[in-house]
Amino acid sequence: MAVEADLARSLLRLEAARQESLSRMRIWIGAVMASAGAVALYFYLASSPAGTLVTLAIGLIVASGVSIHLLRKVKRAFKEEIMPALLEEIDPSLQYEAGGCVSQEDFRHCGLFMRPDRYRGKDLIEGRIGQTAVRFSLIHAEEEYEETSTDADGNRRSETQYRTIFRGLFFVADFNKHFSGRTLVRPKAVTFMSRLFGSHVALEDPQFNELFTVNSTDQIEARYIMTASLMEKFKVLRSKAGAFRASFFLGQLILALEMPWNAFEPSMRRSLADSDQVRKIQGNLRLITGIVEDLGLNVRIWTKAGTDPASQ
Repeated sequence: MAVEADLARSLLRLEAARQESLSRMRIWIGAVMASAGAVALYFYLASSPAGTLVTLAIGLIVASGVSIHLLRKVKRAFKEEIMPALLEEIDPSLQYEAGGCVSQEDFRHCGLFMRPDRYRGKDLIEGRIGQTAVRFSLIHAEEEYEETSTDADGNRRSETQYRTIFRGLFFVADFNKHFSGRTLVRPKAVTFMSRLFGSHVALEDPQFNELFTVNSTDQIEARYIMTASLMEKFKVLRSKAGAFRASFFLGQLILALEMPWNAFEPSMRRSLADSDQVRKIQGNLRLITGIVEDLGLNVRIWTKAGTDPASQ
């Protein structure tokens, strides 16, 4: 009860800060748009449509920037105060870092995606759930490409652009079996990347095979990992979390799940004291931390090579 009372007080204080920021934002936006409107009127009277449009566009950009700046501080305070409290209820060992993320090295080594040219992330959470070490965060990985266009005079030019490789939640957990190869599990689809990696593993569960494609560098090891029980758990996880990809590599299970970029932050358009705001974040946290239980990662029937079960 004390935790809930403290949480409620923090939310009320943060809501007051949001309301203050909204008031300041309205004043600043009013001043900016009034100034932009005056300048735009000058260009309009001077018969300069381009000047009018450019001035109004600049005014909108500045107003938008002011809004983001004023509300960002409140959102940051919310995440720094509320997220640790929510994680404390799940497992006291879990630590939160708003600006941190799972390393790009982890992302590259999992084998699920091509090497990104641009990589960023946020909302890093790491610690132990039971006996299982975990770390996860939101990730946005992109590849670079050149887009070529031709102008009215026939001149061709190239412009560097970026497209998304993956945007969602990246989850890394210690696995309870030892393996030396790499096994990848993807949503059912024949892709160029899957044909490049390892060999296809045909498993005995027809329903699982309709949902997932498995490739591995070691057929025997893949079957050792993908037991009937784990395949059933993967099907249940898919029904709860949606489409995902999995990699078993270096004694770890890595999951890439589709998840909104704002999964762990509130909407600044609604009251921060609204219980639905916290419930949404709690639901996403419990969905992800619940993966440990859902997949039985705390079961230590098997011993990793050279380790003592009591130490895992």
